[in-house]
Amino acid sequence: MRGRYAERERIERLLADARRGASGVLLVHGEAGIGKTALLDHAAQQAHGVRVLRVEGIESEMEMAFGGLHQLFLPVMDLVDALPEPQAAALRSAFGLSGEGVRDRFSVGLAVLTLLSEAAADGPLLCLVDDAQWLDQPSVDMLAFAARRLRAEGVVMLFAVRDGAPGAAVKGLPRLLVEGLDRGDAAELVAGLPPYVVDRVIEEARGNPLALIELSAALTPAQRAGRLGPSVLPDAAAGLPSRLQDGFLEQIRRLPEAAQLVLLVAAADDTGDLTVVLRAAGGLGAAVEDLEPAERAGFVLLSGEALRFRHPLVRYAAYQGAPLARRIAAHRALAGA
Repeated sequence: MRGRYAERERIERLLADARRGASGVLLVHGEAGIGKTALLDHAAQQAHGVRVLRVEGIESEMEMAFGGLHQLFLPVMDLVDALPEPQAAALRSAFGLSGEGVRDRFSVGLAVLTLLSEAAADGPLLCLVDDAQWLDQPSVDMLAFAARRLRAEGVVMLFAVRDGAPGAAVKGLPRLLVEGLDRGDAAELVAGLPPYVVDRVIEEARGNPLALIELSAALTPAQRAGRLGPSVLPDAAAGLPSRLQDGFLEQIRRLPEAAQLVLLVAAADDTGDLTVVLRAAGGLGAAVEDLEPAERAGFVLLSGEALRFRHPLVRYAAYQGAPLARRIAAHRALAGA
C-alpha cells in the first residue's frame, strides 16, 4: 500500500466513525490495476471487531437480477425473518425464495437498508462491493439506494468501480479517485533494477501499481541488466487494462494444461467455494494437485474453503482467454457440481 496515505486515512476514519455508531459510504474509482481492490483489502484488514460482508462483481452474471445482492447477503440470510413482513416478502421475491416476482423495488431497497441495520445490530458492519461495474444493475441500484439513506447504523459501505468499463452504474455517492503513484513510490515497487530500466518501466506503467509489478516481473535477465530493445515492453498506445490482461493471459498460458483448466473453472464459478470448484474441475479430469501451480504463481488466494483471484483481471484473463467450448464445458461442470 505504498503512497496511499490519504486514501487509507479516509477509509480508516470511516471505520472509526462506525465504531462510534455513525455510518459512512465511499465509491472508490480508478483505472484497472490502480489499487482499488487493495484498498478494500486494507479496509477488511483494519476492520477489527467489525463484521465484514463482501461481494465481487462477475461479468458473466451481469444479467442475473439481484444475483450480486444475494451473494453479498448469504452470510446473514437468517436475518431476513427479522424484517417487517412486507420487506421480508420483497427480499424473498428478489432472491427467488417465493413464487412471486418482484413487484415493488422500493420495498426491496428498504429491505436492504433494514437488513444492513440488522446485521450491524451487535456491532459495526463493513460492506465491500468490489468490481461494481460487473454487478447486475438491480443489485447496484438497491445497494446504492440503501447507501444514500444510511445515517447512524454503524455501517460502512465501500464500492470499487473501474473507470471506463461498461456495466452497472453507481450514482449519487461520495467518490474517491485513486490515481497513479508518484515516481518515488513507484520506484520502490521496482527496486533493484538499473536506473534506465526503472525509468522505462515507470514510463510504461504510468504509476499503475499492478502494471509496475507485472511489467518488471516479465523482464528477462538481459532486460533486467538494462539491454532493453524498442519492442521489449508493450506498445505504449495500447490501453493499460488490455495490456495487463494480455500479460496475465500470457502467464496463465505458461501453466500446465490442467492448471489452466482449474483456473477456468474457478473463473466461471460465482461462489468462491473451493469444494465446488474442485468437484467441477474433477469432472473435467483435473485434480486438487493441479491447482498448486496457479497458487504458487500467485493467481489465486486460498483461505480455508474459499478461493479468490488476487486481481479481477486475472479472473477475466483466465475466462476470456479460454475457447468457447471450454467455457461451456466449465459451466456445465459447475452446474453438475
